[in-house]
Amino acid sequence: MKYPYVIIDNDLKTIETIQLALEEHKEYMCTGIANNEEEGINLVLERAPKLVFLEVNVQGVYAENCGYSIIKELQKYLNIMPEFIVVTKTEKYAIEGIRNGILDYILKPFDKNVLRRSLYRYQKSFVDTSDSTICFKSYGDYRFVNLDEVLYLKADNNTTDFMLYNGQTVEAFKTLKHFQNVLPEGFVRIHNSYIVNSKYISRIHFGKSKCTIKNLTAPIPFSRSYKNNVEEIKDLLSKRSILQL
Repeated sequence: MKYPYVIIDNDLKTIETIQLALEEHKEYMCTGIANNEEEGINLVLERAPKLVFLEVNVQGVYAENCGYSIIKELQKYLNIMPEFIVVTKTEKYAIEGIRNGILDYILKPFDKNVLRRSLYRYQKSFVDTSDSTICFKSYGDYRFVNLDEVLYLKADNNTTDFMLYNGQTVEAFKTLKHFQNVLPEGFVRIHNSYIVNSKYISRIHFGKSKCTIKNLTAPIPFSRSYKNNVEEIKDLLSKRSILQL
């Protein structure tokens, strides 16, 4: 899956048409559907899609129709916004759509050829920012952290602590194993209790089975079962070094 998308629409026929058309494009995957603006905001914040199909006439939070207020609301929380393709029955929202920076505007009813052109336009302009941000959600509180700020992850029973470069800790209510499977390349498990961001490793001591992390005084242990992972980190960092003395 390269392009996760969500649909915000209350028209079942349109939803089905979009999903059927995108079944031919295996790199796209629908990760959620919302029927109104409030559900749509929560869905985008939770699933972090790269593409949103939006019907601007769904029920809004503060007005009868959503319009483009959903984009303005999401801009309060997101540093990196998804692209929006508006799918609606009338042209009257098109100019406002341009002002709000939407990717495309499709009139209902439409066929898959129209949608295909929109997808090609999206892919041509797409800048891969995947896995650059992680969203921590707790009882309606959304916190967004750039993965470049993460030094390492530490298991704490069934939760995981994200240790940040600025010294702060963010708790996630998932296991370390979960993050081992979803974090991008560069995040490497070196212990039953630790995943490190390899870009911040400044020293590896195989005799003591410890890694030193930039900005930290205490080293992090690695275990024998994950020694091969540490060897791979060492090889990668050695190749990037301009001198070996």
